[in-house]
Amino acid sequence: MQGRLGRTSIVATLLCTLLIPAAGSLADPDNKLDEIERDLGHVRERIEATESDAAPLEEQVDVLSSQMISLRDQLARLDERVATVQAAVRSAQAQIDETQRKIDKIKDRAVEQAVSLYKAGSTETIDALLNAESLSQLDARVEMLGVAAEKSTGALIQYGRLRVTIEAQNRELFERKAELEATRKEKSSTYATLREKYTEHKAALMKLERKLGHLHAEEGSLEQAALRLTQDLRANQASAAAAALGESSTGFMWPLNGAVTSYYGPRWGSMHTGLDIDGTTGQPVVASKAGTVSMASSYSGYGNAVIVDHGGGYQTLYAHLSSFAVSAGQTVAQGQVVGNVGCTGSCTGDHLHFEVRVNGSPQDPMNYLP
Repeated sequence: MQGRLGRTSIVATLLCTLLIPAAGSLADPDNKLDEIERDLGHVRERIEATESDAAPLEEQVDVLSSQMISLRDQLARLDERVATVQAAVRSAQAQIDETQRKIDKIKDRAVEQAVSLYKAGSTETIDALLNAESLSQLDARVEMLGVAAEKSTGALIQYGRLRVTIEAQNRELFERKAELEATRKEKSSTYATLREKYTEHKAALMKLERKLGHLHAEEGSLEQAALRLTQDLRANQASAAAAALGESSTGFMWPLNGAVTSYYGPRWGSMHTGLDIDGTTGQPVVASKAGTVSMASSYSGYGNAVIVDHGGGYQTLYAHLSSFAVSAGQTVAQGQVVGNVGCTGSCTGDHLHFEVRVNGSPQDPMNYLP
C-alpha cells in the first residue's frame, strides 16, 4: 500500500506540470483558433444583419401576395359580371331581331303614313313621332298632337315605340358593358403593378436568401475548422500532458494524465484487472505505446474499448470510451489519440479503465508505466 501511495504522490507531482511543456508548442494553433472564432463571430453578425434585412421584405411579399389573391378574386367576379352582361346583350339582340321583324311587317304601312303626313304638310308630326328620345316623350307628343286614335298614324307610332325601346335597351346594356370593361382594365392594371412589385421584392428576397445560404455555408465551414482545430489542440494537449509524465524503461507512457482512482488487484470481492484513471467525458486518451489496433468496438462490460497490439505478446486496453479515434487494423504512434474518456459499459462515472496484457493475461500496469 505504501508503494502505491508513493507512486500516487509521484503522479500527483507530475500532474502539476501538466501543461508546461505544451504551452509554447501550442501557441500557434491557439492563435489560429482565436482567428477562426473571430471570423465566425463576424459571419454570424452578417447573418443576423441579413436576416433582419430579409424580415421586412418577407412581410411585404406576404402582403402583396394577399392583395393579389384578393384582386384575382375580384377579377374573377368581374369576369362573371361581364359574361352576364354579354349574355344579356345577346338576349337583347334576339329581342331586337324580333322587334326588327315586327318593324319590317309595319314598315311599309309606316312609310305610307309618313308620306301621307308629309304630303299633307304635317312634317312636325313626323319629326315628333320618329325623333322622340324616350317612350314618355313619345307618349307626351302623341297626346299633344292628338293622333293616338287616328288610323293614319298607328303604324308610325308603333314604329317609333319599338325604335325608342330598342335604342334605350342597347344604350343601357352597352354602357354597363363599357363600365365593366373599364373596371376590369383598371383592376388588371393594378394587378400588373402588384405583380411587378411582388416580382421585385421576391427577387430581392431570393438574393438575400442566396446570400444567407452562402453565409451559412461559410459559418458551417468555419465551425468545422474550429472543431477540427479544437480536437487537434485537445489531442496535442493530451499527448503533451501524458508525455510530461515520461516513458518507462519498457517503453510505455501514461494514456491519460489524471489521478488513479482504483488500482490493479482485488476489489469488491473480485479481481480488478487494470487501472482506473480519472477523466471527463470527451477527454482524449492516447496510445501508451506504438502498435496496431486489433480491436475498436463495444466489448462486453468494458463498453467501447480499443486494444492495441505492441508485438512480443504485449497489448494495452482502453475501456469505457465515449467515442473512438481509431479503427481495427490501423497503426498508431505512441501518444496518438485512440479514443475519448466516457462511461460506457459497466461503470459508475467518467474514467478510463487501462490494462496491460502479456500473452492475453492482464498484468499490473504500474509495473510498465513510468
